[in-house]
Amino acid sequence: MKKKNGVKEFDYNLIKVLDAVITAGNATRASRQLQVTPAAITLAIQRLQQTYSEELFIRTREGLTPTPRAHQIHRAYSRVLDMIDATFERETRLAPWCEMKIMGEDVSEQYYISQLFDMEMFERFRLYYTSAVGKDHSRRINDLKSGKCDLLITSDYCSDPDIEQIVLDQYRCYTAVCHDQNPLCELQQLTLANLFTSRHAVYHPYAITPRLKKDIINNENTSFFNNQFSIGYNTDSINGLLSIIENSSMITVLPEKIARFFKNQGRYRIALINLPDTIEFEIIKVYASWYRSNPQRDQNRDVIAMLQTLINYRK
Repeated sequence: MKKKNGVKEFDYNLIKVLDAVITAGNATRASRQLQVTPAAITLAIQRLQQTYSEELFIRTREGLTPTPRAHQIHRAYSRVLDMIDATFERETRLAPWCEMKIMGEDVSEQYYISQLFDMEMFERFRLYYTSAVGKDHSRRINDLKSGKCDLLITSDYCSDPDIEQIVLDQYRCYTAVCHDQNPLCELQQLTLANLFTSRHAVYHPYAITPRLKKDIINNENTSFFNNQFSIGYNTDSINGLLSIIENSSMITVLPEKIARFFKNQGRYRIALINLPDTIEFEIIKVYASWYRSNPQRDQNRDVIAMLQTLINYRK
């Protein structure tokens, strides 16, 4: 191929000619497809041949037969044509639905939605995010059905047959979080005594209950286990929770990926400490839910696909 600066002089109409000749099978049918004369097709092929140093067509009894190199170039050109066609299809499909209303917990907004701003696909949407805090389950579902909300992202499971729902993410690993000057930071791992004698701040959407692992038998090391933490602060705000941790001796238990995100991205003065091996926590699932009759179902799926890409990238 010519040097890259030659691209500036390249006639991009030749791409359509090459595509037409190969897909139609010969120059005559290609001329009818493009509504030009066969001579114009022949001239265009000659000009295209001058752009490449390798032979693109061989004349046979059946007409112009593309060489392997021509097929290779055509495949590359076809991807360009598909991308151009997609811009018109996308404009038609998305024009009526350029806005979307999302509701969820503040972790959903800060951990998931805010990270989408770096994704090119996100530019297609104008999102309105509202908090689900203070709304009970039935009110959230009513908002979906009434159109006040297009997509709900929470840890609530929904059994309503009119609501479609998928598992967006799962939290399996947990960590203890405390102020980075807390004396507990000297430990690599908390004991049951450390965990249950400390006062806890609790993020309400992820209020979890500890349990002993099945293979652990009661002994003196589990004497502090009583299924309940000593709660000193209960909140629906993840930022409020972490501010309390920064300014008190309280600790909290959070999904490890969430805690690590806020430590690294939020610049909170917090430390992460391993939990005792003797206990485990339930798996928290994050659901994406939408009304089956919502006209923006396709957009919902597009945003969910972006979120899933983000989640998989972070693993």
